[in-house]
Amino acid sequence: MNLIGKMFVILIFAMCIMIMVFAVVIYATHTNWKIRADELKKENDDLVLKIDQFVKQRDDREKKLYTEITRKATAIATLQTKLNTVADDNQKLTAQNDELNKQKQQDISSVILSGQSMEKLRAELEGYRKDFREAQTKWASLYSTLVSKIDEAHSLAMDLAAFKAVGIQLAKDYQDAVEVLKKHKLLPQPELYLGTPPNGVHGLITQVRPQGWVEISIGSDSGLQKGHQLDVVRTLSGRSMLIGKISIDSLQPDKAAAIIIPEFRRGIVQVGDRVEVVSMNEVTAR
Repeated sequence: MNLIGKMFVILIFAMCIMIMVFAVVIYATHTNWKIRADELKKENDDLVLKIDQFVKQRDDREKKLYTEITRKATAIATLQTKLNTVADDNQKLTAQNDELNKQKQQDISSVILSGQSMEKLRAELEGYRKDFREAQTKWASLYSTLVSKIDEAHSLAMDLAAFKAVGIQLAKDYQDAVEVLKKHKLLPQPELYLGTPPNGVHGLITQVRPQGWVEISIGSDSGLQKGHQLDVVRTLSGRSMLIGKISIDSLQPDKAAAIIIPEFRRGIVQVGDRVEVVSMNEVTAR
């Protein structure tokens, strides 16, 4: 083999080593894009759920604010009416007081001009003073009674407005409940449905505590009661798996504490798992 042949052999050997290094580098930087896509889908689902919760909280706060504004406007109108009434009464009392003062001045002038004796003037003046004091006392008593009655009327008006608002809300809630019962063909007998969670209720595991205790993101506002049982479901690779069951122990409006039922445990319950009411056929179908 001549020199040129040896050079080609060495060149081919160097190229083989370089291609092998490229292959090793490409294999080391390979990324499993399917797993990454599943992770991004789960993050997107969590963000959508949080957005729905924020929208619901915003709507609830707007409704409460509108109700409070309406109540304040009604109270202000009532107070303005009472203020006008009190101002009219005060104007009348002031006019009467001015008239009494004018009459008193006329009487004093008449007594002085008539040249009657000092004793008679003193006696009459004392009588006028006594009548004036009695009038002042009576006016103070009437004014105190007026203020008390105004406060009482204001309190009664506020109570009446509150009772009316509660009555309207109760009537609406009653009508909504009747419509829901008719739509689902249910009987108005609560004892038939004790221990059964409402259809369609769903939430998330927010905390996992020792000794089988968990905290979920839904509570009494979603229709849950103590003793209700919910399924714990987790989505893996596009399929829903039943992890176990929990039993509600204590409730708040927007969250609840529950305990994992040991005999239904099929896996380790984790934060982010869904809680809902499903059957085994539904889980298998998913």
